[in-house]
Amino acid sequence: MASNTISWKSIRNEVLAEPKVKAEYDALETEFNLARQVISLRKASGLSQRDFADRIGIKQPQLARIESGKQIPKLETLTKLASGAGYAVEIHFVPIENKQAPKIEPVQIPTEPS
Repeated sequence: MASNTISWKSIRNEVLAEPKVKAEYDALETEFNLARQVISLRKASGLSQRDFADRIGIKQPQLARIESGKQIPKLETLTKLASGAGYAVEIHFVPIENKQAPKIEPVQIPTEPS
Protein backbone atom coordinates (compact mmCIF):
# COMPACT_ATOMS: atom_id res chain seq x y z
CA MET A 1 0.00 0.00 0.00
CA ALA A 2 1.42 3.41 -0.97
CA SER A 3 1.91 6.09 1.62
CA ASN A 4 -0.09 9.28 1.22
CA THR A 5 2.21 11.20 3.54
CA ILE A 6 3.81 14.35 2.19
CA SER A 7 6.98 15.47 3.96
CA TRP A 8 7.54 19.03 5.12
CA LYS A 9 10.86 19.01 3.25
CA SER A 10 9.14 18.26 -0.08
CA ILE A 11 6.53 20.98 0.48
CA ARG A 12 9.22 23.48 1.50
CA ASN A 13 11.34 22.67 -1.56
CA GLU A 14 8.34 23.04 -3.86
CA VAL A 15 7.31 26.38 -2.36
CA LEU A 16 10.88 27.74 -2.35
CA ALA A 17 11.29 26.82 -6.03
CA GLU A 18 9.23 29.95 -6.73
CA PRO A 19 11.81 32.79 -7.05
CA LYS A 20 9.66 35.48 -5.39
CA VAL A 21 8.85 33.23 -2.44
CA LYS A 22 12.52 32.26 -2.11
CA ALA A 23 13.57 35.92 -2.11
CA GLU A 24 11.07 36.75 0.66
CA TYR A 25 12.16 33.70 2.64
CA ASP A 26 15.83 34.66 2.33
CA ALA A 27 15.03 38.23 3.41
CA LEU A 28 13.68 36.85 6.70
CA GLU A 29 16.72 34.67 7.42
CA THR A 30 18.15 37.07 10.03
CA GLU A 31 14.88 37.16 11.97
CA PHE A 32 14.60 33.36 11.93
CA ASN A 33 18.21 32.95 13.04
CA LEU A 34 17.64 35.34 15.92
CA ALA A 35 14.45 33.47 16.85
CA ARG A 36 16.41 30.18 16.93
CA GLN A 37 19.02 31.79 19.18
CA VAL A 38 16.34 32.98 21.61
CA ILE A 39 14.76 29.51 21.66
CA SER A 40 18.20 28.05 22.42
CA LEU A 41 18.67 30.52 25.27
CA ARG A 42 15.33 29.59 26.80
CA LYS A 43 15.95 25.86 26.39
CA ALA A 44 19.38 26.26 28.03
CA SER A 45 17.55 27.67 31.04
CA GLY A 46 15.32 24.58 31.14
CA LEU A 47 12.18 26.72 31.43
CA SER A 48 8.86 26.93 29.59
CA GLN A 49 8.04 30.10 27.69
CA ARG A 50 5.80 31.28 30.54
CA ASP A 51 8.40 30.62 33.25
CA PHE A 52 11.23 32.15 31.24
CA ALA A 53 9.15 35.21 30.39
CA ASP A 54 8.31 35.63 34.10
CA ARG A 55 12.01 35.32 34.97
CA ILE A 56 13.05 38.10 32.62
CA GLY A 57 10.07 40.38 33.17
CA ILE A 58 8.17 40.16 29.89
CA LYS A 59 4.84 38.56 29.03
CA GLN A 60 4.71 35.05 27.54
CA PRO A 61 2.94 36.19 24.32
CA GLN A 62 5.80 38.63 23.66
CA LEU A 63 8.32 35.83 24.10
CA ALA A 64 6.27 33.66 21.74
CA ARG A 65 6.32 36.42 19.10
CA ILE A 66 10.09 36.76 19.46
CA GLU A 67 10.61 33.00 19.23
CA SER A 68 8.41 32.81 16.12
CA GLY A 69 10.36 35.57 14.38
CA LYS A 70 7.31 37.84 14.27
CA GLN A 71 8.88 40.40 16.60
CA ILE A 72 12.46 41.62 16.60
CA PRO A 73 13.45 42.36 20.19
CA LYS A 74 15.04 45.64 21.22
CA LEU A 75 18.59 45.53 22.55
CA GLU A 76 17.24 45.93 26.10
CA THR A 77 15.01 42.86 25.65
CA LEU A 78 17.87 40.86 24.13
CA THR A 79 19.94 41.70 27.19
CA LYS A 80 17.13 40.48 29.47
CA LEU A 81 16.79 37.26 27.46
CA ALA A 82 20.52 36.58 27.60
CA SER A 83 20.84 37.44 31.28
CA GLY A 84 17.86 35.25 32.18
CA ALA A 85 19.69 32.25 30.74
CA GLY A 86 23.10 33.18 32.18
CA TYR A 87 24.54 34.81 29.07
CA ALA A 88 25.55 38.30 27.97
CA VAL A 89 25.00 40.04 24.63
CA GLU A 90 28.08 40.88 22.61
CA ILE A 91 27.97 42.94 19.43
CA HIS A 92 30.51 42.34 16.68
CA PHE A 93 30.98 44.47 13.60
CA VAL A 94 32.43 42.53 10.67
CA PRO A 95 33.62 43.75 7.28
CA ILE A 96 31.24 43.12 4.38
CA GLU A 97 32.30 40.91 1.46
CA ASN A 98 36.02 40.59 2.21
CA LYS A 99 36.59 44.35 2.29
CA GLN A 100 39.71 45.41 4.14
CA ALA A 101 38.73 47.27 7.26
CA PRO A 102 40.28 47.90 10.64
CA LYS A 103 39.32 45.41 13.30
CA ILE A 104 36.72 46.78 15.67
CA GLU A 105 36.61 45.22 19.10
CA PRO A 106 33.30 43.68 20.16
CA VAL A 107 31.13 45.46 22.69
CA GLN A 108 29.63 43.49 25.55
CA ILE A 109 26.32 44.88 26.76
CA PRO A 110 26.13 44.94 30.57
CA THR A 111 23.58 42.50 31.95
CA GLU A 112 20.81 43.43 34.28
CA PRO A 113 20.83 41.68 37.65
CA SER A 114 18.49 38.67 37.67
